[in-house]
Amino acid sequence: MKKKDFLYWLLFVISLLTVVSGAVQVIVPGFILSNLSAESTESTRHFFGIVGMFMVLFGGGMVHALASAKHHPVLLLWAGFQKFGAFAAVTLGVMRGLFSWLALGVAGFDFFSGVLIMWYLLSIRSEV
Repeated sequence: MKKKDFLYWLLFVISLLTVVSGAVQVIVPGFILSNLSAESTESTRHFFGIVGMFMVLFGGGMVHALASAKHHPVLLLWAGFQKFGAFAAVTLGVMRGLFSWLALGVAGFDFFSGVLIMWYLLSIRSEV
């Protein structure tokens, strides 16, 4: 039986937020791009929506893995890698002037989420 401690519930909420924010990014990418002071063209909205789709998929995978009766460490590992990749991509976008400095909050949240996922993986290591 899975231990549903604070870390478990924190990751569950982060996963749900990832699904919701990714869905918003798919549906209204221009809204998000404008809030990040980024260029909003047909192309940037299209590709930003694709990124949102992957957020929905990885966030949904995390929700599914966490809600499942058994552990799914491989899925969790790759979801953690996705969070670190998002951190790197957004930070690089800020450094290149594509996003405003406000996007560093998004990047920091992704990095923090990746660390929490890896911490959770370590905590379930003996149960797998």
